[in-house]
Amino acid sequence: WLKAKWLQVPECHSVIWSLCALPEVSFSEDLLPNRPSSLSMAEMSIDNFNVLCGKAEGRDKLARLFQYSARAFVGLASLAAPKAGSKLSLLEGHARTAMVQLAGARRTHRWCKELPVIQSLPKSLSIKDPVDRVLDLLQKASLATFMIVDHIGHMKQWKILPGGKRAGAGTIQLGLKFFCFSNMVGALVQMKKFFALSASSDDTSKAELTCLKTAFKHMLLVLQTAHLSLLCPSHDALVGFAGMITSFMDVKAQWPAAKPVAAAVVPKALAMEVAPPEADEKAKPKSS
Repeated sequence: WLKAKWLQVPECHSVIWSLCALPEVSFSEDLLPNRPSSLSMAEMSIDNFNVLCGKAEGRDKLARLFQYSARAFVGLASLAAPKAGSKLSLLEGHARTAMVQLAGARRTHRWCKELPVIQSLPKSLSIKDPVDRVLDLLQKASLATFMIVDHIGHMKQWKILPGGKRAGAGTIQLGLKFFCFSNMVGALVQMKKFFALSASSDDTSKAELTCLKTAFKHMLLVLQTAHLSLLCPSHDALVGFAGMITSFMDVKAQWPAAKPVAAAVVPKALAMEVAPPEADEKAKPKSS
């Protein structure tokens, strides 16, 4: 009867687990509710999706996810070699249009993103380790260069600046080469951190897993930018799926975090009931 009653009241669950933390209290496993979850991400809901879209970075990463999904579809469609006028050929054209338009829209909202990167360069000079200092400077300087060159290519596409020998698309590809180099350095930085953490402890820590995940993301970005910059072309399908993975990782990072579970307050009456015997003995006045 007791189990049926308290398991029907979710508000009691955290109190029950708080009582279980006391050394003097023990419950049978079949009487315990599910332990309160501590997920790092909030639940999937329209409200949380609105929070994601309310941030400029969230909208950008969501658009990037659809952009690379379209590129993956274009790549897969090209493998099928559809005939002109077929339904697959028509869908491929629509996907290519969406891919190009989303890339242009994201490029428009990329302006001034280089300013925080440039402002952080003096901080890189204060890093004590000379290897870490050089790697951090190379990563940030090449990232800022990519953004500046990308702006120049954008203005060439708008016919604001003359194209010359290198038109808008060519200038954008040059900027992507710098972005490719920045991600190569970023992967080296994360692997260096991982090996340093591995040498200091035997067990795999959360920080080590984070370094591996970030290094994996940088390596996927190297694959994407090497293809887009024509530095080392591969295939749109491969690049599209790699872009979908990195975009999902970015969207996940922008998704609202779950609210921390508030510590349960054990009612005073319950706390008195589970008080250890020693506490009762201390509470009694000593007889003279």
